[in-house]
Amino acid sequence: MTDLGATLAANVRALRESAGISLSQLAERSGVAKATLFKVERQHTNPTLDTMVAIADALGVTTTALLEQPADNELEIVRAGEGVDISDFASKGQILKSMVVGSVLVEIHHQVFSPGMAETSASHGPLAREHVFVRSGSIEVGPIGSAGVLKPGDYATYPADRTHRWTVVGQRKAEVWIVHTFARGQRDVPQ
Repeated sequence: MTDLGATLAANVRALRESAGISLSQLAERSGVAKATLFKVERQHTNPTLDTMVAIADALGVTTTALLEQPADNELEIVRAGEGVDISDFASKGQILKSMVVGSVLVEIHHQVFSPGMAETSASHGPLAREHVFVRSGSIEVGPIGSAGVLKPGDYATYPADRTHRWTVVGQRKAEVWIVHTFARGQRDVPQ
């Protein structure tokens, strides 16, 4: 097998294991025989394009993702103010990183909420969750009916699969870091 075959084998195995599914479960989801999957993971076959597409679909990734070399854990830096702009009337912010980890899409946001402003967010889909770290200011966050006030240095997490609200407390802006987690397929990775 070529280096491409080794990459395919490693990626299929890593994606399957990170999703917590067995070869049998992947066979059932993809429609590819378990014996073929076994051979793919051990570099004992050159799968057809149809087989690779079926495996990729079952794992929730693109076919090209199955053939990409894994990163060498190189340092990645996102400078202040960089990222995908998600500013609106109540806050200025950026998505700093969006990545798939196992069966979960993870987004890291930096947002600054303006004093006197509130924002209501609709559900982000089944199993979505938000993790909030407050850097400065005070803000009330959480699902409507069970929100709490956070101050600098505080952390909170809550289900984001229901309507939730952000309300600045006091006369100072509130600067927060947010880690969003979404079930794969609930949100597309920004380009």
